[in-house]
Amino acid sequence: MSRFPPIDLSGDHHIHTKLCNHASGEMEEYVQAAVKKGLQSMTFLEHLECGLCYEQQIWLTPELFAQYFAEGEWLQKKYAWQIAIRLGVEIGWNATAAEELRAMLARFPFAHRGLSCHFYFDGSRHLNLLSSKHEHIAALRAIGPELILEAYFTSLIEACQQIPCDKLCHLDAALRHLPPFQLTARHQELISQLLQVMREKKIALEVNTSGYAVRPQPYPTVEIIRQAVKLGISLIPGSDAHHPEQVGRFFGVLAG
Repeated sequence: MSRFPPIDLSGDHHIHTKLCNHASGEMEEYVQAAVKKGLQSMTFLEHLECGLCYEQQIWLTPELFAQYFAEGEWLQKKYAWQIAIRLGVEIGWNATAAEELRAMLARFPFAHRGLSCHFYFDGSRHLNLLSSKHEHIAALRAIGPELILEAYFTSLIEACQQIPCDKLCHLDAALRHLPPFQLTARHQELISQLLQVMREKKIALEVNTSGYAVRPQPYPTVEIIRQAVKLGISLIPGSDAHHPEQVGRFFGVLAG
């Protein structure tokens, strides 16, 4: 018996490309990889971030989003008989730039909206929660995982209440590069609140298989996935591919 509730694995719905400036590979290479793996559908989910104090641009500008749509629409036509391609967006929540985020979302016809939170503001700069850079890891460790997770889950609740979206991405990935940390009762309470908001807003939960690259579970944990399913929240799989060969990675583990 599979460890996981039923989930449709015929499509990979979290794929990045070199346009985000921290992945590699052309859009067409990802499409070809998905076709080769027998997928029936795929969703590009390129990064949208606003208002960050960060040293590197690892998201798309309006000009790059225009390029993204032009190339993506061409690929939709070229591969129409082989695979369904959606052009989506991964929205990085930043409460201080909410209006700017909404303006960008209104500017482009995104077919799928994933919501996430990648950064923690320490009072002077934004620290990347998912970065493997030693400087960011050291700074986050100094702050402490308990405080970071309190802010992280609170931000996700706020984001789900304010930004119309289809799914929540990699729910518990905030401590990706930090030592294992046991969630407190307060963190569990915040996760429960978050799932309730998701149910009310009809927001699906992403099962992000990139988690298997760093731990024996996806993002989020199987326990959180089961909590979501009990609430009637839908599941959507995504590899979080940043290289063409990562499309559909670890989907076989979810299949059992």
